[in-house]
Amino acid sequence: MSTLPKRIRKRLQKEANEWDAAIAAESPEQVQKLLDKAEPFKVPRPARQPVSLRLDPFDISMLKRMARNKGISHTQLISIWLHEKIEQEKKLDVPVSFDIDHSKRG
Repeated sequence: MSTLPKRIRKRLQKEANEWDAAIAAESPEQVQKLLDKAEPFKVPRPARQPVSLRLDPFDISMLKRMARNKGISHTQLISIWLHEKIEQEKKLDVPVSFDIDHSKRG
């Protein structure tokens, strides 16, 4: 289910249909000329902030191995996983639990 209000979804759908109709009226050559003239659209991203974490050496070793298998840095893998978890929690709309059982670690 979309989180956008129904009136905005309708407006966006109408605009999408108008664009589809306009593009369908163009010849492939015209479309290619427009694409050749187009400049890449860049969205500035906010600067990233460094974070310091204290992790278990074994976890770091495993993290580096997994990241190497994926062809990315271990810091990038941490960032991806953290972002995925945040998005997952937002969708569930469940308060984040901070109950951590430290007794399982040696």
